[in-house]
Amino acid sequence: MIKVKAYGHLIKALGKAELEIDKSEIKVKDILALITSSYTSKSGFSPLTMLIAINGVEISALNREDTVVKSGDELTLIPITHGG
Repeated sequence: MIKVKAYGHLIKALGKAELEIDKSEIKVKDILALITSSYTSKSGFSPLTMLIAINGVEISALNREDTVVKSGDELTLIPITHGG
C-alpha cells in the first residue's frame, strides 16, 4: 500500500488529505495520472505547481516522474504557491 498525502489547496483538489493506492510498485507519473483521472476536482491540481516527495526526498533528486514508488512508501504533494 502506498500512502499519498496532500497539503494546502491540493487537499481540496484531491477531495481529501490522504489516500492509499493498493499497488506494490508504481511510477510517480502513473500515480499522478491515476489521481488526475479518479480523485481530483480537476481544479488546482497540476504537477507543475507542486513539489512531489517520496519519503521526504523531492523527486528531482531521484528519477523525477519515472521514480518507482513501492509499497510502504509515502508520496507527498506540496503546493508551491501559498498564502503568507
